[in-house]
Formats: sequence, structure tokens, C-alpha cells
Amino acid sequence: MDQTKSYFSNKMNLFYSKNIFLKPQKLSKEESLHCIRVLRKKENDELFITEGKGIIYIAKITTIKNDLVNYSELTIHSKFNRKTNTHIFISLPKKRSRFEWFLEKVTEIGVDTISPLVCKNSEREKINFNRCQRILIAAIKQSKNHILPQLTEPILFKEAIKNQVGHAYLAHCYSSEKKIFKEVLLESKNPKKISLFIGPEGDFSKKELNFANAESIIPISLGQNILRTETAGIVGCNMINLLT
Repeated sequence: MDQTKSYFSNKMNLFYSKNIFLKPQKLSKEESLHCIRVLRKKENDELFITEGKGIIYIAKITTIKNDLVNYSELTIHSKFNRKTNTHIFISLPKKRSRFEWFLEKVTEIGVDTISPLVCKNSEREKINFNRCQRILIAAIKQSKNHILPQLTEPILFKEAIKNQVGHAYLAHCYSSEKKIFKEVLLESKNPKKISLFIGPEGDFSKKELNFANAESIIPISLGQNILRTETAGIVGCNMINLLT
């Protein structure tokens, strides 16, 4: 777990900037309006800003002009490097709201890359990328997270399996032999990268499981209960953060 989050009080507000050091240094229109009109920040006030790349900075507001906040004097407030880089491939639930809830929660927990997975039994294959990106940004601001997950466009199952790197695990509900994910993680030797595959409500097809097995993807169980797709993704990410 990210211990640096304890440095923040609930009253501290974190701002996001895609290019913190780009001149002139200023917040986006949306962030500026929140800063000025909601939080009532003024010139010479402190700001906490992140690019979502592992560092949170302290800056000072220099000017407020045309509803844009300009800042300077960036200093590092805190850093965070996650021990294990986590890439989750997850099939899209039928309801958009369930996937958006998943995005919010795994960002709060901590994940590096999120890839919507297109499987045979997937109920959706497209996302509103910009809307999802806004949800991720809002989640790092709320949770004071140092790392903004990278969201990719939906990827086909076979392509994802072929391109994964590191330790790769696939969660499914079939009765075939599989390892307990918690035990696998406890036995692992500080893995640098983990890829976790979560299937749709109808599970992966037998053909997809056979393909994954042929590519040496390790089949795993997340526990005895049957979980919704988005719940399984959250449980898996939380296990990785706690046990690696």
C-alpha cells in the first residue's frame, strides 16, 4: 500500500496536470475553475499537483487571469514507486456503469494499465475513452494516488495473450485444475510485472482457455465465491497490491 498517502489530510486537494512543466505553467480550464470557484484559492496559495507518474508536487499560485491558474516554484512533496507493475485485462460488463465503477475502484487501490478485453462471450466491445479517462483522473485526485493508470483501447483476447509480458494469470470458473491466486502471489519472488486476465459474465470459452494454456498462462481462482466481472478485477488487483 502507498504509505505516502498518509501525508495528506482530507482537506488537501490534489490537482491533475498532463504537462506540469510545460511553459507557461498553468492548470487546465476545468481544474482552474474548480480551484478558483469551488476551493476559493488565491494568488500565493499552495497547490498539490500530479501528472500521475509517481510524483506529487507542491506549487505556488502566481497569477489568476481569465479564469486560468498559473503556478511556479515546483518542489517534490512525495514519490511512490509500486513494486509490481500490474496490467489488468478485463472483459466489459454489459452495463457501462459497472465498468466505470471498476475503473474508479482499481485506481484507488492501485493499478498501472487497464485493457478492456474482447472475448467470445463479451457483452460489449467499445468504451467512451474520454469519459473513462476523466473517471481515472477524478479517482487519483480523490484517493491522492500518485499513479494514473494507462487505459488502452479494447483488445482482442488472442492479441492480448500474445502480447502480455511478465507473470500472467487467468481467472476462470471452470472446474478444471487451477491455482489459488493468493497462494501463487505469496510464493512469488518479487515479480516486476503481472498480467491478470478477467473474463466476461459468461466466462472464457473453452477454446480461449485452451489457447491461454498453450501460451503458458497460469489458470487461477480468486476464491470460492462466484464474482461479477468487475468485482473479480477489483479483488485481483487488491491481492496483487497486498501480497507482492
